[in-house]
Amino acid sequence: MTKSSSLKLNINSDELAKLCDKLISRSRDIAKTHDALITLETFISLFAKESHGTNEYFAIEKLIKSYSEQTRSALMAQETQKLQKALQLQQITTISQIHTPMSRNGFYLILQAACSHLSPAQQLSAKQWTTNWVKQARQNAEQASGYPEAYDFIKAGISIEEYQAMNDVSHYLQHC
Repeated sequence: MTKSSSLKLNINSDELAKLCDKLISRSRDIAKTHDALITLETFISLFAKESHGTNEYFAIEKLIKSYSEQTRSALMAQETQKLQKALQLQQITTISQIHTPMSRNGFYLILQAACSHLSPAQQLSAKQWTTNWVKQARQNAEQASGYPEAYDFIKAGISIEEYQAMNDVSHYLQHC
């Protein structure tokens, strides 16, 4: 068994702010930048246990959270815009790609924002399209399974991720 090694780190808030500014300014993918900031936040929390509860720790934590909130807001705005366009153009794959990595609450937040930018006619069109798509997907999956009220999306050639995304959009649009 090898002996455990350790390394002391000193995190200065000014240097941390410079690092975060650099991460954001060089970012080509706000989602990856957001993930990096969350990882950095987790790293600091895990390896600064001795400092938990100190004023210095709270200051560093507040600083990193302000940057991760900044990237979260930018990410939500970006995804809202993509979702709005996908609803207008009826792009199932794009809707699924937005839906899959998000929490249900996060997805509903951007769906709500995207819908608020659609005209009433566009909202109605999206509602009819998603309702019909979900209904047809269920029928195809039920036929593929060979049993009533049992669905085999794989056999029907329907991506479960796409079905879940479209079902969530349809459900939201039915109740807004």
